[in-house]
Amino acid sequence: MSPAPGPDVFARATTRLVVLFTAIVVALVVVSGVVMYLTVRTNITGVVQGRTGESGTEVERELASQSISRLRWQLVALDGVIIVAVGALGFWYARRTLRPIRELYGAQKRFVADASHELRTPLAIMKADFEVALRDEAGGQFPTGQTDELREALGSGLEEVDRMSAIVDDLLLLSRIDAHQEELRFAPVDLVELVRGTAAGMRTIGEKVGVAVAVTAPSGAVTAVADAIHLERALRNVLRNAIEHSSPGGGVSVALTVAGDSAAVRVIDQGAGIAPADLDHVFDRFYRADSSRSRDRGGSGLGLAIARWIVERHGGAITAQSTQGQGTTMALHLPLAGLRDRRTAL
Repeated sequence: MSPAPGPDVFARATTRLVVLFTAIVVALVVVSGVVMYLTVRTNITGVVQGRTGESGTEVERELASQSISRLRWQLVALDGVIIVAVGALGFWYARRTLRPIRELYGAQKRFVADASHELRTPLAIMKADFEVALRDEAGGQFPTGQTDELREALGSGLEEVDRMSAIVDDLLLLSRIDAHQEELRFAPVDLVELVRGTAAGMRTIGEKVGVAVAVTAPSGAVTAVADAIHLERALRNVLRNAIEHSSPGGGVSVALTVAGDSAAVRVIDQGAGIAPADLDHVFDRFYRADSSRSRDRGGSGLGLAIARWIVERHGGAITAQSTQGQGTTMALHLPLAGLRDRRTAL
């Protein structure tokens, strides 16, 4: 699936329709005008020559020339009026045609935002209840003989709540992105510290499924002007995706390198790899090359789309390379200069 369209997409579609419609009509008007002009000119010349002989008198030739000149300018004026009228009509018709699509798109955005907000409260309540119950279990307040079963059920429920909460957060972020309301705050950030801290936080997730996470980075600081919170989220999403698609006993490596005025963070997994047909779509929203595996591991199909948006808003790019049976490498390319004192509201 392609990224969800925004208002600018509909504006471009309207413009293209108007331009195409107007160009066709203009071509028809010009061709018909030229044909009419040549026909009338031939007729006038023929009438003059028929009445006065081969060349006609000087006066009649002058009258014929003036008639042809007036006809030419009248046709030009008529063509201009027709072109303006057709352009206005085309613009009105294109906007009217696209109005239901725009309204449907707006309703979809409002639904996603409203539903996400509505889900947040019950999820928070459920999570708090599960955590309280688990604390009660630790305090010995569960019925005897049911401790293991209840602990497992509560732990599983808490994991599902966390999973749903993450999906809701992603939907809310995408809703703000589509509405151009997500703001990035840029400040000097040590990429070495950010990469190591993010990888450390993801090791717990990797350990649960038997996947080790290793980091290599320069010994000194690597400073970039970035939004640390958003950039950490992008790297976390890419790392989570790598862990979800790695087999138990495998590993994921994270490597930070610097070349000139840019840095690259490469996340390399040892999973099954991605088919060439799927590789072009891995950063599309809700896209899953293996839907059953992603759902089983908790993937929402939104993480990589969000990561791409964040990296691109930093003036960088995110790429994916994969060999089936060997694994996948995703690289976040980021500029180290040129973004100072920047504050972006999108």
